[in-house]
Amino acid sequence: MTNYLCLTINHSIKFMQQRYLGDIHDFQKFMFLKFLSCELKQKIGLNWYLVDPKKIGEKEVNKKDGEKRYFLKKNEFKHIDRKIFDEFVMLKFKKFRNINTFTKNTHLCKYVSFYNKKIPLLNREKWLNDSLNFFKKNNVIFLDPDNGLLKNKKSKKISLKYVLLSDIESYLHNRKTVIFTQFQSFNKTNLMYLSEIKNYFKMKNINITCPVVINRTAPNTIFISLSRDKRIKLKLARSIKKYGLINKNRVKLVTI
Repeated sequence: MTNYLCLTINHSIKFMQQRYLGDIHDFQKFMFLKFLSCELKQKIGLNWYLVDPKKIGEKEVNKKDGEKRYFLKKNEFKHIDRKIFDEFVMLKFKKFRNINTFTKNTHLCKYVSFYNKKIPLLNREKWLNDSLNFFKKNNVIFLDPDNGLLKNKKSKKISLKYVLLSDIESYLHNRKTVIFTQFQSFNKTNLMYLSEIKNYFKMKNINITCPVVINRTAPNTIFISLSRDKRIKLKLARSIKKYGLINKNRVKLVTI
């Protein structure tokens, strides 16, 4: 049993991402971040984009999703990364899903710097600036919103579930390389959907130059990288290509 499971048990899943902690999307994410950390020889910053569902509304609080844990029954995932797998086994029990406890005790602390602050409904700018201070020593930052990029204006409550263009611009302005989670639209093909995102960024003078990672075992998650640092950009592109080659049965790389 891993150390963090022996500590405080959380009896109420307060934040949305704690509901999802240890699911297939997390397995893919941490497999990727651990690989990048080793390849780039640096810790990767992770902003969970933590949200209190109560701030969004009753419908969000009562959602019953977050149980995509079928991979825990398959030996192939155990062989991909035994340490991640073993830590995730106990997270199938809701009482053990506590992000603060997990991030203090997981072996992934060696590879990832975790920013655990919730997004506030008011003064989101301060929350973002606090993250920039937290990530002072990190060059590459992974943003993990519930839904992905917000391209069209929504209410402040719904916006909590997205990464905003202004968030990305702030990280880039501070010389950070950004990777963010995007959830696939089921109404469009991957290429059509990614082309729309590429064109959106292009209008904002932001280019996607690294291969995009499409996860096969979590088919509706995509990792998109953005950077203005030529040195990091080249290293990151090489690392992603290597990751895609090693994991060709689990991920697909797309250049857009």
